[in-house]
Amino acid sequence: MTTTLSPPMSGALPAFGSTHREDLLNQLSPREMEVLTLMAEGRSNRAIAEQLLVELKTVETHVGRVFAKLGLNEDRHENRRVLAVLTFLGPWSSGTDHLVGLAARSG
Repeated sequence: MTTTLSPPMSGALPAFGSTHREDLLNQLSPREMEVLTLMAEGRSNRAIAEQLLVELKTVETHVGRVFAKLGLNEDRHENRRVLAVLTFLGPWSSGTDHLVGLAARSG
């Protein structure tokens, strides 16, 4: 069974900074949005490449552009992939604060 995620509709849920989030996501090309969607589904770069029928290096380039357009610079204390997905999910992710504590305890 395949689950497909879509970004929330504009104004579907009130959220702080939702306009800024939408502006960031609107910068992405259709292919970059497709890659980000697959990232949000938990796919690895290799799995994304296989699904899109492109080379791994191409996916890595798209992921890098997603990070750049979302303003996610390299930081050894943050996981850009997770932050990109949280930006994609927007208000849906606001109820996941409790998961941060769980991840910290398990890691």
